[in-house]
Amino acid sequence: MFGATSQPYDAREPEFKAVVLTMSDNDMYPLTERNNMTKALLPIANKPMLWYILQWLEQGGILDIKIVTTRESEADISNYIEVYKGMSNITVKGLSEVSGSADALRQLAPQIKGDVIVVPCDLLIDVPAVHFLDLFRIRRPAMATMFYEVMRSEGGGGSSKARVPLPVVGIDQPTSRLVLLEDVESDEELQLPMSLIRRFPSMAVSDKMQDSHVYVLQKWLLDYIVNSTDIESLQDDLLPLLVSAQSDPELFESSKLEKYMLKASSEQDVADDHDAAALQFELSESAAKPTDPTSSDSLQVFVYIRRGGIAGRADQIPQYCDLNYIATKLSIDPRVEESAELLKNVQVSADSMVGQSSKLGERCLVKRSVIGPHCIIGHNVKITNSVIMDHVTIGDNAVIESSILCKEATIPDGFQITNCEIGAKVSVFENSSLNKKTRTVDDYM
Repeated sequence: MFGATSQPYDAREPEFKAVVLTMSDNDMYPLTERNNMTKALLPIANKPMLWYILQWLEQGGILDIKIVTTRESEADISNYIEVYKGMSNITVKGLSEVSGSADALRQLAPQIKGDVIVVPCDLLIDVPAVHFLDLFRIRRPAMATMFYEVMRSEGGGGSSKARVPLPVVGIDQPTSRLVLLEDVESDEELQLPMSLIRRFPSMAVSDKMQDSHVYVLQKWLLDYIVNSTDIESLQDDLLPLLVSAQSDPELFESSKLEKYMLKASSEQDVADDHDAAALQFELSESAAKPTDPTSSDSLQVFVYIRRGGIAGRADQIPQYCDLNYIATKLSIDPRVEESAELLKNVQVSADSMVGQSSKLGERCLVKRSVIGPHCIIGHNVKITNSVIMDHVTIGDNAVIESSILCKEATIPDGFQITNCEIGAKVSVFENSSLNKKTRTVDDYM
């Protein structure tokens, strides 16, 4: 997961096309301000978060990757890809207007010739991609997705503590089909139809799982998206539709999913005998009983559930801080770069990192934190549970706790910061006061 790859790109015909979505995210303000950097390049353990998902794809054998971003971020991400050392063929596409993940796929569809895997730029997960993709190959569902059990937060790291609402999911345990997906308020009671319970008596229901936004789609489903312009989001529109259509024959027919599945089935029938026999074996192994290839029951949404281990998205500031902490602990990179300068009696804990060419004054203490490259840290500074990005200057005797300092921020001598995010190029005044109630530049300038 955190190792590097250095092999050259293999120019064979790719089995999957990977699409990495790197659109802007308002929930990460002020980290994603234009003065700082685009979300995909935000550092996690002193590597751009985009690095982790590219490594995950490459180690899963995905050699054809398209990064989708906004026009404003296209140049920044393209510049990074030029220096990224990997083995895939990676291209960057900036789109002017995108209403959602499905709309992004719709715009890229002419360049996609087979099955496609869609991933977010902010995911860190220790499930090998090849395991997930092998299950897709064997079961051949219309769509496969991955949910994970939410990790317990380590606490601290940012002023925003908003709870991310989780859906109620139902999984048919014998087949690993996602058969229930409902958004339910905390004070609501979930009512399950008896027809669903009878059909899936071994269904497990949970409200502790989060969607990873990893989706694998058969080519026919991509064709369906292209011609269904009302579908804008894979998570909010397509996935609920497929889950419901699995057990609703009328919806299966009225949504025209039946039409596209029938066409795909007809095309498969003219495949060579060897491939047809292999496909029949795979279907018989994965299905509990034979089904009509054009019935609603043949429409399957497979879900991989990750319990425990490492799984999370940096889509909120607290989660971003937690993933920094986890990635730092697991990183095989040096805790302190050789070019960094540490003066007398500096303590850097084993769960912290100091980037290249940074300088730490005497008696500094760094615990459970990441300090980026080219930072200047004064004497007797205490940094705990924080992320310090590149070219930050911190004065003597300052205390930074559970906070994020974006690039080129300046903190004066003796200043204390707790549970805050300081924007890029911000110089904090000596007489100002920062605490968990202040968040934006305007709050203290």
